[in-house]
Amino acid sequence: MSMEIAWLTDAQAPYREPLFCELARRSELTVRFLFAEEPERHFRYRPHPGYASTLVPCWQLPRRGPLAALDSYQAILRPGATRRVLDADVVVIPTWAQLASAWSMVRAVRRGVPYVIFSESTLTSRRFASGPVDWARRWLFTHAGAVVVPGPAARDAAITSGVAPERIVESVNSVDLDLFGGRTRELREHALGDGTGPDAPGHRYVYVGQLIPRKNVGALVEAFARLDGAPELDVVGDGVELETLRRQARDLGVADRVRFRGFLDEDAVVEVLATTQTLVLPSLEEVYGFTPLEARVAGLQVVVSDRAGIAENLRDVEGAFIVPPDVDGLTRGLEESRRAWTGWAADVPTDAASPERSADDVLTAAKIAWGGAARR
Repeated sequence: MSMEIAWLTDAQAPYREPLFCELARRSELTVRFLFAEEPERHFRYRPHPGYASTLVPCWQLPRRGPLAALDSYQAILRPGATRRVLDADVVVIPTWAQLASAWSMVRAVRRGVPYVIFSESTLTSRRFASGPVDWARRWLFTHAGAVVVPGPAARDAAITSGVAPERIVESVNSVDLDLFGGRTRELREHALGDGTGPDAPGHRYVYVGQLIPRKNVGALVEAFARLDGAPELDVVGDGVELETLRRQARDLGVADRVRFRGFLDEDAVVEVLATTQTLVLPSLEEVYGFTPLEARVAGLQVVVSDRAGIAENLRDVEGAFIVPPDVDGLTRGLEESRRAWTGWAADVPTDAASPERSADDVLTAAKIAWGGAARR
């Protein structure tokens, strides 16, 4: 009989669904979502044919006062909801800083239900290195049956939180390889060739994500304006800084070469990646950073802030440029990536983004947690 796994998370993010589908093929998985929607990132819950899912009864706290600075909403479970959340052999929880998640971990310890933390957090992304928040984090991590991390930076953070190395499973984050790997190449084959011929378009950069202060898109626009020639920049996403960024592009004289495309779904993002050479992630703070992973699968180069968790995964990787997220650093990354361009990568780096690999590692962690609970 396969293991029953419950995955508790905030909202239904499309980039997690390849992993959910793979886990559902290998276990009795139920994904439990706290929120029906997250409007800032356009996540909306709908049943998926590839895995079982439910909405957890909870109260959503308004983002006011101290909560206004948080990127995600907080939730408190309604009476009786905790029992449903913990109704599994093992519970996987990726967001320890979510009130509902932290409460579920505390109750799991008291009820003897093993849990796994899927942690992307790095030492760089931590806002509190001491005090009550740090104490709570250490308690939750040290009581976890196992911790899954998507790279060395998150592994170091887990060890700093007191997790024994033998309870850490270093894995990868995963994306839809058929969509970002196969579809982009199909589009190029039919429309563009390899992008290196005499009629190839000028170098195109792209940013994909929210337009909020910590994403640092203003510094990217300023760095882009410093480049000579006539490169182009696509900005995919929306947020509170949209109008400010549009004004900035006009003031810098690059409004004709910076296209603000608004929010696009994954299929439309793939169409943009198919005609773009370099993706840029300029964040001042980024727990991980999925878009460079998607871009690499699509064959692009990437310029990535050294504050992003994924940066350590990409050091010394061909076609990846890790830079400080200030204007000078971003300018250098843009220039170096343009000079280095020789064409889209033909091979899809499957091991670095495979849902199968990620599912294997989550199940390994679940078995470690289950075995530890059985011995107690």
